[in-house]
Amino acid sequence: MRGNGETGWKAVVVGISVICMSDTHTKMIASAAKAELASLGFRQKGRSRLWIADRGSWLNVVEFTPSRWSKSVSLMNAAHWLWVGAGFMSFNEAIQSNCHAEFDTEDQFESAALEIAKVACAKALEIEERFPSFDSIARFVVERARSSPERMGPSWWGYEAGIASGLVGNLRDADYFLNSLTDERVTARAASVLPLIHHPEAFKSEVNDIVARERLRLKLSAMSSPPF
Repeated sequence: MRGNGETGWKAVVVGISVICMSDTHTKMIASAAKAELASLGFRQKGRSRLWIADRGSWLNVVEFTPSRWSKSVSLMNAAHWLWVGAGFMSFNEAIQSNCHAEFDTEDQFESAALEIAKVACAKALEIEERFPSFDSIARFVVERARSSPERMGPSWWGYEAGIASGLVGNLRDADYFLNSLTDERVTARAASVLPLIHHPEAFKSEVNDIVARERLRLKLSAMSSPPF
Protein backbone atom coordinates (compact mmCIF):
# COMPACT_ATOMS: atom_id res chain seq x y z
CA MET A 1 0.00 0.00 0.00
CA ARG A 2 1.55 3.29 -1.06
CA GLY A 3 0.41 6.87 -0.87
CA ASN A 4 -0.25 8.51 -4.21
CA GLY A 5 1.05 11.91 -3.24
CA GLU A 6 -2.29 13.40 -2.21
CA THR A 7 -2.64 13.88 1.54
CA GLY A 8 -5.19 11.61 3.19
CA TRP A 9 -5.61 9.23 0.28
CA LYS A 10 -4.57 5.61 -0.10
CA ALA A 11 -4.50 3.51 -3.24
CA VAL A 12 -4.96 -0.24 -2.86
CA VAL A 13 -4.27 -2.27 -5.98
CA VAL A 14 -6.60 -5.24 -6.48
CA GLY A 15 -5.98 -6.93 -9.81
CA ILE A 16 -6.20 -4.14 -12.37
CA SER A 17 -8.54 -1.98 -10.30
CA VAL A 18 -7.70 0.74 -7.83
CA ILE A 19 -9.67 1.42 -4.67
CA CYS A 20 -9.43 5.02 -3.51
CA MET A 21 -10.45 5.61 0.07
CA SER A 22 -10.20 8.92 1.84
CA ASP A 23 -9.55 8.91 5.57
CA THR A 24 -12.25 11.57 5.81
CA HIS A 25 -14.80 9.33 4.09
CA THR A 26 -13.86 6.40 6.31
CA LYS A 27 -14.32 8.55 9.41
CA MET A 28 -17.72 9.72 8.17
CA ILE A 29 -18.86 6.13 7.69
CA ALA A 30 -17.47 5.08 11.08
CA SER A 31 -19.22 7.98 12.81
CA ALA A 32 -22.56 7.16 11.15
CA ALA A 33 -22.17 3.45 11.90
CA LYS A 34 -21.39 4.09 15.56
CA ALA A 35 -24.40 6.38 15.92
CA GLU A 36 -26.79 3.77 14.53
CA LEU A 37 -25.24 0.41 15.45
CA ALA A 38 -23.50 0.81 18.81
CA SER A 39 -26.74 0.49 20.78
CA LEU A 40 -27.24 -2.97 19.23
CA GLY A 41 -23.84 -4.12 20.46
CA PHE A 42 -21.93 -3.59 17.22
CA ARG A 43 -18.25 -2.71 17.34
CA GLN A 44 -15.93 -1.75 14.51
CA LYS A 45 -13.40 -4.43 13.59
CA GLY A 46 -10.11 -2.59 13.85
CA ARG A 47 -10.14 0.35 11.46
CA SER A 48 -12.02 -1.53 8.76
CA ARG A 49 -15.49 -0.88 7.38
CA LEU A 50 -16.69 -4.07 9.05
CA TRP A 51 -18.93 -3.84 12.14
CA ILE A 52 -19.69 -6.90 14.26
CA ALA A 53 -22.19 -7.78 16.97
CA ASP A 54 -20.91 -10.84 18.85
CA ARG A 55 -23.68 -13.35 19.60
CA GLY A 56 -21.44 -16.08 20.97
CA SER A 57 -21.83 -18.85 18.40
CA TRP A 58 -22.45 -16.44 15.51
CA LEU A 59 -21.83 -12.86 14.44
CA ASN A 60 -24.23 -10.26 13.13
CA VAL A 61 -22.13 -8.45 10.52
CA VAL A 62 -22.43 -5.14 8.70
CA GLU A 63 -20.03 -4.27 5.90
CA PHE A 64 -19.85 -0.80 4.39
CA THR A 65 -18.30 -1.98 1.15
CA PRO A 66 -15.97 0.39 -0.74
CA SER A 67 -16.10 0.40 -4.52
CA ARG A 68 -13.16 -0.79 -6.59
CA TRP A 69 -13.88 1.79 -9.22
CA SER A 70 -15.09 5.00 -7.57
CA LYS A 71 -15.33 6.99 -4.35
CA SER A 72 -18.46 5.32 -3.07
CA VAL A 73 -19.86 2.87 -0.54
CA SER A 74 -22.47 0.09 -0.58
CA LEU A 75 -24.05 -1.97 2.19
CA MET A 76 -24.05 -5.65 3.07
CA ASN A 77 -25.64 -7.24 6.14
CA ALA A 78 -24.90 -10.85 7.01
CA ALA A 79 -24.75 -13.58 9.62
CA HIS A 80 -21.50 -15.47 10.15
CA TRP A 81 -21.79 -18.90 11.79
CA LEU A 82 -18.75 -19.36 14.03
CA TRP A 83 -19.66 -23.04 14.48
CA VAL A 84 -18.97 -23.69 10.79
CA GLY A 85 -15.25 -22.98 11.29
CA ALA A 86 -14.76 -21.36 7.88
CA GLY A 87 -11.46 -19.79 8.91
CA PHE A 88 -12.43 -16.42 7.46
CA MET A 89 -15.28 -13.92 7.67
CA SER A 90 -17.76 -15.82 5.51
CA PHE A 91 -21.23 -14.40 4.97
CA ASN A 92 -23.28 -17.52 5.67
CA GLU A 93 -26.59 -15.72 5.21
CA ALA A 94 -26.34 -12.35 3.51
CA ILE A 95 -28.91 -9.63 3.02
CA GLN A 96 -28.05 -7.28 0.20
CA SER A 97 -29.60 -3.87 -0.17
CA ASN A 98 -29.79 -1.26 -2.87
CA CYS A 99 -27.96 1.23 -0.67
CA HIS A 100 -25.15 2.92 -2.55
CA ALA A 101 -23.66 6.39 -2.18
CA GLU A 102 -21.25 8.16 -4.50
CA PHE A 103 -19.11 10.96 -3.15
CA ASP A 104 -19.96 14.42 -4.47
CA THR A 105 -19.27 16.70 -1.52
CA GLU A 106 -18.41 16.10 2.11
CA ASP A 107 -21.80 17.37 3.32
CA GLN A 108 -23.64 15.19 0.81
CA PHE A 109 -21.59 12.08 1.65
CA GLU A 110 -21.94 12.59 5.40
CA SER A 111 -25.72 12.69 5.03
CA ALA A 112 -25.71 9.67 2.70
CA ALA A 113 -23.53 7.67 5.10
CA LEU A 114 -26.00 8.31 7.91
CA GLU A 115 -28.91 7.12 5.77
CA ILE A 116 -27.02 3.96 4.82
CA ALA A 117 -26.18 3.35 8.49
CA LYS A 118 -29.88 3.61 9.35
CA VAL A 119 -30.68 0.95 6.75
CA ALA A 120 -27.83 -1.16 8.13
CA CYS A 121 -29.41 -0.93 11.57
CA ALA A 122 -32.83 -1.99 10.25
CA LYS A 123 -31.32 -4.95 8.37
CA ALA A 124 -29.29 -5.96 11.43
CA LEU A 125 -32.48 -6.01 13.49
CA GLU A 126 -34.10 -8.12 10.78
CA ILE A 127 -31.32 -10.68 11.15
CA GLU A 128 -31.73 -10.67 14.94
CA GLU A 129 -35.46 -11.29 14.55
CA ARG A 130 -34.90 -14.14 12.11
CA PHE A 131 -32.39 -15.88 14.37
CA PRO A 132 -33.43 -15.30 18.00
CA SER A 133 -32.17 -18.74 19.05
CA PHE A 134 -29.97 -21.54 17.77
CA ASP A 135 -33.09 -23.63 17.12
CA SER A 136 -34.24 -20.98 14.64
CA ILE A 137 -30.83 -21.03 12.95
CA ALA A 138 -30.93 -24.83 12.76
CA ARG A 139 -34.38 -24.82 11.15
CA PHE A 140 -33.22 -22.26 8.61
CA VAL A 141 -30.04 -24.06 7.53
CA VAL A 142 -31.80 -27.44 7.31
CA GLU A 143 -34.60 -26.05 5.14
CA ARG A 144 -32.08 -24.27 2.95
CA ALA A 145 -30.00 -27.42 2.45
CA ARG A 146 -33.11 -29.40 1.53
CA SER A 147 -33.98 -26.75 -1.06
CA SER A 148 -30.81 -27.51 -3.06
CA PRO A 149 -30.23 -31.28 -2.80
CA GLU A 150 -28.00 -31.56 -5.86
CA ARG A 151 -25.88 -28.40 -5.73
CA MET A 152 -25.54 -26.89 -2.25
CA GLY A 153 -26.89 -29.80 -0.21
CA PRO A 154 -23.69 -31.85 -0.74
CA SER A 155 -21.62 -28.70 -0.13
CA TRP A 156 -21.60 -25.85 2.40
CA TRP A 157 -25.34 -25.77 3.05
CA GLY A 158 -25.40 -29.49 3.77
CA TYR A 159 -22.39 -29.17 6.04
CA GLU A 160 -24.09 -26.38 8.00
CA ALA A 161 -27.31 -28.41 8.20
CA GLY A 162 -25.45 -31.48 9.44
CA ILE A 163 -23.65 -29.60 12.19
CA ALA A 164 -26.80 -27.75 13.26
CA SER A 165 -28.85 -30.96 13.28
CA GLY A 166 -26.32 -32.66 15.52
CA LEU A 167 -26.32 -29.72 17.92
CA VAL A 168 -30.11 -29.77 18.34
CA GLY A 169 -30.17 -33.55 18.77
CA ASN A 170 -31.59 -34.50 15.38
CA LEU A 171 -29.13 -37.32 14.80
CA ARG A 172 -30.89 -38.76 11.75
CA ASP A 173 -30.57 -35.48 9.84
CA ALA A 174 -27.01 -34.97 11.08
CA ASP A 175 -26.08 -38.40 9.75
CA TYR A 176 -27.86 -37.80 6.44
CA PHE A 177 -26.37 -34.39 5.69
CA LEU A 178 -22.81 -35.07 6.84
CA ASN A 179 -22.60 -38.41 5.06
CA SER A 180 -24.01 -36.90 1.85
CA LEU A 181 -21.25 -34.34 1.43
CA THR A 182 -19.21 -34.55 -1.77
CA ASP A 183 -17.55 -31.13 -1.88
CA GLU A 184 -13.92 -31.60 -0.81
CA ARG A 185 -13.93 -28.17 0.83
CA VAL A 186 -16.35 -29.46 3.46
CA THR A 187 -15.73 -33.21 3.60
CA ALA A 188 -12.40 -32.53 5.30
CA ARG A 189 -14.09 -30.23 7.80
CA ALA A 190 -16.75 -32.82 8.55
CA ALA A 191 -14.17 -35.51 9.30
CA SER A 192 -13.77 -34.46 12.93
CA VAL A 193 -17.50 -34.63 13.72
CA LEU A 194 -18.62 -37.62 11.63
CA PRO A 195 -17.49 -40.25 14.18
CA LEU A 196 -19.27 -38.30 16.93
CA ILE A 197 -22.77 -38.06 15.45
CA HIS A 198 -24.18 -40.68 17.83
CA HIS A 199 -22.27 -39.29 20.80
CA PRO A 200 -24.10 -35.98 21.40
CA GLU A 201 -21.92 -34.63 24.20
CA ALA A 202 -18.70 -35.37 22.32
CA PHE A 203 -20.25 -33.85 19.19
CA LYS A 204 -21.09 -30.64 21.05
CA SER A 205 -17.63 -30.55 22.62
CA GLU A 206 -15.99 -30.77 19.19
CA VAL A 207 -18.18 -27.96 17.83
CA ASN A 208 -17.40 -25.86 20.90
CA ASP A 209 -13.72 -26.31 20.03
CA ILE A 210 -14.46 -25.23 16.45
CA VAL A 211 -16.14 -22.08 17.77
CA ALA A 212 -13.20 -21.35 20.07
CA ARG A 213 -10.69 -21.71 17.22
CA GLU A 214 -12.78 -19.53 14.93
CA ARG A 215 -13.06 -16.84 17.59
CA LEU A 216 -9.29 -16.93 18.02
CA ARG A 217 -8.71 -16.60 14.26
CA LEU A 218 -11.02 -13.60 14.11
CA LYS A 219 -9.42 -12.05 17.21
CA LEU A 220 -12.59 -12.23 19.28
CA SER A 221 -12.47 -12.55 23.04
CA ALA A 222 -12.75 -16.02 24.55
CA MET A 223 -16.18 -16.98 25.86
CA SER A 224 -16.65 -17.50 29.59
CA SER A 225 -18.63 -20.69 28.90
CA PRO A 226 -19.06 -22.84 25.77
CA PRO A 227 -22.02 -21.96 23.52
CA PHE A 228 -23.33 -25.53 23.16
